Amino acid sequence: MSEQENESMLTLVGVLGAMVAFAVFIGILAYLIGGFAHKDRPLEAREIAALEQRIAPIGEVRTSDQPPMETVDAGASAAPAEPRSGSEVVQQVCAACHSAGVLGAPKIGSKEDWQPRLAQGFDTLMDHTVNGIRTMPPKGGNPSLTEDELKAALTEMLQQSSLSP
Repeated sequence: MSEQENESMLTLVGVLGAMVAFAVFIGILAYLIGGFAHKDRPLEAREIAALEQRIAPIGEVRTSDQPPMETVDAGASAAPAEPRSGSEVVQQVCAACHSAGVLGAPKIGSKEDWQPRLAQGFDTLMDHTVNGIRTMPPKGGNPSLTEDELKAALTEMLQQSSLSP
């Protein structure tokens, strides 16, 4: 071998050796950091609860013809909420689009926007309110609203636009 080949070989071996030493150093460092962070320690109650929730079965298998046992929903025992007034529904739901006329929605307070719609009939307006029309989702995007609440909100918007239902 010539002296130049020998020198190139030494450089290659030196670089490979340095890379191996660096990899070993990183491995030891990772082991030490990981080892100290995850010593054998008991799980806390919140960790156990979160783990049990993640691995809980979605459904149950029935192996008999007996009807399933009734379960009580925690929210079912609560008394039904008071119906919201028309102005509350308008403020909480309807105003998001109808105050600015988003996507062609008739603006609250604009008689010109509401008159052609009211000319179709209040029942038609209610149908559009309950079932949605064009870009307006059913019930204004809030499925928990009752028809009475929707009717009160529609009446409120018409009255604010100087129209009567």
